[in-house]
Amino acid sequence: MQILALIALLAFAVTAVILGHWLLGPVNRAAGRLNAPTRFQMTDCFWLMIHLQVMLAVAMPWLRETVRGPAIFLIVGILGLPIVILWAASVSVVARAGITQPLRRAAVVLILVPGALAVIVAVPFFFVGLVEAVRPGPVPFLLPLRYDASQTASRVGQVLLAGFGVVLAAIFMRWLSHWVLAISAESPVTRAQVKW
Repeated sequence: MQILALIALLAFAVTAVILGHWLLGPVNRAAGRLNAPTRFQMTDCFWLMIHLQVMLAVAMPWLRETVRGPAIFLIVGILGLPIVILWAASVSVVARAGITQPLRRAAVVLILVPGALAVIVAVPFFFVGLVEAVRPGPVPFLLPLRYDASQTASRVGQVLLAGFGVVLAAIFMRWLSHWVLAISAESPVTRAQVKW
């Protein structure tokens, strides 16, 4: 069982690297090629505030019920730190890629990078869900409460439908990574540099 878990972890790591390269490759290549200086815009701070507000909206209802006292501030700080790091890395990449239009920068910071991470994380959940769908009993984290757990074919179909949604999300992220590099008056990226 431990060997199987190690193989699964290795397979996930390889899949994550390949998928991350495919999803974010165009933006990363443009950032490496142009290597423009990192410059923050005022709107970038607004995108960070949106990230932090979403995190607080998700975490605070649970934290209020389970955590008491000043520990809540420590937990919020721990939850906010990866968001700030991810935001800073995203802004650095868009700046080095020469993306100056606020809407395109927002697409990278708010949608592309978090969405790529969500797609990468969804891959092992899909396989775990598929294994659980063929076993008897409910899959509570994937299926609605009213779902009849005795219908294995329907359960597999529902997990496959979720997997299809992940594939569509991946295709959208790949398209978005090209869209943010689309030719504009402000961007020095040439048409030859934007390839599928």
